[in-house]
Amino acid sequence: MIHLIWSIINVIIVVYFFYLLIGFILKGKRIFKPQFKGISIFIMIIGIVQIISASNSKKSTNHITISKNYNKKDETKTKQIILEDNLTLDINLHVQYSIQQNNYIPIESYSSLTGLVMGYDWEFKSIDINNYNSNEQTEFVVNGILKWNLFGITVYNTSKTFNGKIN
Repeated sequence: MIHLIWSIINVIIVVYFFYLLIGFILKGKRIFKPQFKGISIFIMIIGIVQIISASNSKKSTNHITISKNYNKKDETKTKQIILEDNLTLDINLHVQYSIQQNNYIPIESYSSLTGLVMGYDWEFKSIDINNYNSNEQTEFVVNGILKWNLFGITVYNTSKTFNGKIN
């Protein structure tokens, strides 16, 4: 529920920014109401700075190469695991395996957020996973950081560690 409230707050601030921007273009300084003038100008300045700096920001790919030593001609298979299932957003993990004589060798991994993700960034840090046979299970440990953003600025970081089994 808290994730939904945070996303709604982000939507309200973005809509208010565009209201101020369009109003400033059409009406000039009269758009700023005296009782909210300070907050309105602050939101407008932060919004403009975020738009300008968005092109310079470096996005993480959330992709980790686990092993480069595998036969590229072998069959591959991808397993998907939902690490965290919330009301509005999920943290997903995809692990790609190379299959060599019923032995599954992890070669790469990718993690992402899905759902209503406005106001959040997921930074996939590490994965610890072993090879396994087709009739066994293997355990994994995933580490990452969930960043709570307000208008593009990180307000709070939550370190997340997930562990489980892959069938």
